[in-house]
Amino acid sequence: MELNEAIIERMKELAAERNMTIHQVIQKGGLNQATISELMNGRTKHPKVSTIKKFCDGLEITLNYFFDVDIFK
Repeated sequence: MELNEAIIERMKELAAERNMTIHQVIQKGGLNQATISELMNGRTKHPKVSTIKKFCDGLEITLNYFFDVDIFK
């Protein structure tokens, strides 16, 4: 699995766990819709750490929590 695919999978998983849509998470985290659309549609292969951090902010989690799963090991 490619890194960007793992990131997308994790984003979807975390949003679903909190009964939120990706759109709700990015609004809360202050992310641009176009940035997430690029990632989700596979046009961005290497998302910035700052993008993932803002996503985490929207969920009120740490980057460590985001990446602390087997898919990233």
